[in-house]
Amino acid sequence: MALFTRPDISTDVYIELMDEIKELHQQAENSVIALESAPDSVSHQASLYRAIHTIKGDLGIIGLTPLIPLIGAVENLLDDVRNQRFSFNASMGDIVFNLIDHVYNFVQSCKDSVRVEYPDQRYQRVIGLCQALDYKHIDTALRKVLVTLAPELVITADLNNKPTYTLNAQDNAEADLSFFESLITHAEQRSSYWQGRAQRQLKLALIINRHAGSPVDDRQLTAACFVHDFGMSFLPLSILHAKDALSDAQSNTLKTHVYLSAKLLENLPQWQKAKQMVLQHHERVDGEGYPNGLKQSDICDGAKILAIVDTFDAMTHERAHNHHLKRPYSRAHAEIKRLAGTQLCPYWVTVFNEAMTELIRVKRTL
Repeated sequence: MALFTRPDISTDVYIELMDEIKELHQQAENSVIALESAPDSVSHQASLYRAIHTIKGDLGIIGLTPLIPLIGAVENLLDDVRNQRFSFNASMGDIVFNLIDHVYNFVQSCKDSVRVEYPDQRYQRVIGLCQALDYKHIDTALRKVLVTLAPELVITADLNNKPTYTLNAQDNAEADLSFFESLITHAEQRSSYWQGRAQRQLKLALIINRHAGSPVDDRQLTAACFVHDFGMSFLPLSILHAKDALSDAQSNTLKTHVYLSAKLLENLPQWQKAKQMVLQHHERVDGEGYPNGLKQSDICDGAKILAIVDTFDAMTHERAHNHHLKRPYSRAHAEIKRLAGTQLCPYWVTVFNEAMTELIRVKRTL
């Protein structure tokens, strides 16, 4: 780690810079999302380039020099995109998101401390990789840049110490929960991509619910988290591990997992709310989901929470059809926001955003 002594300037200047970085992050986020659909869009390429260039200039003006070469290296990659040396892709977008996170954290550290440590050697490795980019194997090259810049790409570790539901086997309901947990633990052995998924989703679901004041019963939500994808383990591996897009027939088979999962709770009267969450967790607020095409007001809150954690986990953890790096938190966060009002409930997306912001704030103070 290298040590940087910050310029002796007003705290207000750092605060103003942090505010501007937030605005530029939003500009960059909008451009990245647009470029994923239209990678050749000249206007969005230019907008993204301007955002990064402006951040670099702002740091230079007040003398926060350590990250300027790193920003410049990524800026050069964006210039290569504009000059059609390679096409913008998801990895490039993830690099941008991580870069802005590093810049924001550095500025915040400078605001709070006179001397700030930063990973100079890691940044030098990133710069070297950018300068020696192999355009013939651009996907692999960009992934190397990304994993060097951000070795820790998901917030799973942030959730490890967050409360889950404490099980007490002397309580009949909690004995059921313990049984559901044991079932899904074994079911997750069906695929190497599943292990630990239910516990990750449960922890995040409870964090979101409790941030909103726990309008959903914790026990029912816990049961739904354990059970909602259990039916997936009874589907053919040819579907579960498909590398390409599923056929219509395969897609229809996949959708049956909600019924298979809900069936587990059918004869357990105390778990009917959890059953409803399981049946509805693939419904969309715009009515385009399955199995019943329900809309916003007809979908229970527990299912809306499940839809968010299911989507977030799919973005931040490897799947059979998606072998690129796990998505960074900031990237997944942006995708979740983009889906508000179509796939996901806007209210619960807002709660998710607030809860995640708090998690990151706590992490930064540790």
